[in-house]
Amino acid sequence: MPNEARVVVFDVDGESVASLHEAFPEWHIDQISGASADSLDRDWNPAARELLVVGVREPVAASLGLCRALRSQLGRAHTSLLALVPPAQEALVRAALDAGANSCLVLPVHAKELVNMVNRGHDANHPGRHTLDLNRAQRADPWRDDGGES
Repeated sequence: MPNEARVVVFDVDGESVASLHEAFPEWHIDQISGASADSLDRDWNPAARELLVVGVREPVAASLGLCRALRSQLGRAHTSLLALVPPAQEALVRAALDAGANSCLVLPVHAKELVNMVNRGHDANHPGRHTLDLNRAQRADPWRDDGGES
């Protein structure tokens, strides 16, 4: 189906893939094992995907390099990049975010967490959903008042 939402998962464990199927039963999931920044096809179009998921594994530098390469190909596209990090390694969350992931989840992931993450990603670009300037909208809202007097 040409309009079917698609997810590409890179080095993601079977339990997480099952959670993705549960969270998004109508989505097509492509699984790629052993991908690296060097193995990405230069003509591959990640913007044609709803979500990209990278399992952060040993060697960690290769997984983070894959995140950077995917983010550079995504550019300004609205495709979300999710990193899945092993439990008890929360320091990897910051590293994955610094490498370009939009979100990180600690394994094991559950369908509800995945749905919430995708919904937050869709909401993130809508003006009016941001408070305290922590996460600014990516586009201007001409109706939003900054609260100051003119």
